[in-house]
Amino acid sequence: MTETTEFAGNLAHHLEFGHTLEVVAKTIDSASRFHIDIGTAKSVIDPNAQIGLRFSCYFREDRIVRNARIDGHWGQEEVENIMDKSVPNPIVSGEFFIVYIMACEEQFHISINSRPFCTFRYRMPLESLRTIEIHDQIQVIKQVDHRTVFPNPWPAIHASDYFKAFSNDVPILFSPGHLIVITARCFDNKKGQFILKFMDTDTKREEFHFSVRFDQKCVVRNSMNKNFDFGQEERHGGFPFTFNQQFKLAIAFTEREFLTAVDGYNFCSYAYRTPNVLQTLVGFKVTTINGLHMHITGVDHLQLGDPTCTSFEKYSKMNHECA
Repeated sequence: MTETTEFAGNLAHHLEFGHTLEVVAKTIDSASRFHIDIGTAKSVIDPNAQIGLRFSCYFREDRIVRNARIDGHWGQEEVENIMDKSVPNPIVSGEFFIVYIMACEEQFHISINSRPFCTFRYRMPLESLRTIEIHDQIQVIKQVDHRTVFPNPWPAIHASDYFKAFSNDVPILFSPGHLIVITARCFDNKKGQFILKFMDTDTKREEFHFSVRFDQKCVVRNSMNKNFDFGQEERHGGFPFTFNQQFKLAIAFTEREFLTAVDGYNFCSYAYRTPNVLQTLVGFKVTTINGLHMHITGVDHLQLGDPTCTSFEKYSKMNHECA
């Protein structure tokens, strides 16, 4: 039986005019449907949360439906108002697709596989939309990127990184007190590795290289200098990951360092090696090595309101749901 996955996360910033969301994913071969929800809260926290846009793909009916749920009630479905009526559903079951959602003045503009598909007029205030969920018969999720394209692009739009295992750009500058909580599971080759990278927006130089090596039972941290050479490795702290077991990794940004915690326990700190590094980071990418596969099922961005990120590790507890 083909394994499925899902995704739920709090955005780094609520949606507003000029923002875009880009999802790259693939369904299982025999999929009948999947959904992308943009809402006011994650369904695990509030099952009746408002949904400003539900993008639903139904393969057997060969159609894509748009709708919204307000005060517990679904509104009028939109199916017909698409750009090319000869192609009611350009997504192919079992193949990768790109859904690009741009927030304009009065409506979302939605493209599929780099071609304009439809619009969807807002039915609730755009700034109330803070979460994204992807679910139902999805096999792989490779990108959940959130960017600004107007008035100033941040980070710059780039070609879809199919060689990456996962990408999560954010439309704002990082600042002390920002916290990212990643929920994931590694499977297939237990001798493999995954690398989480925070990179400089202009040079793509790795400012924080977090390499989890199941084959060596260690986590290597490093950074590149201006010549793109890695510096001194840091390996202390043990190995807090268990293969084929879900984990939560929290990464907090202070004024001087990254702080990390896994499953509720402090793991390590890593001092910034570039001055003003938070002004150039654009989110994170993940790559996998030696046949390891990884399902990232959640990325939550939180503003702690505390530049020292005191007690941040509690957000990485498995029973703590980030609101």
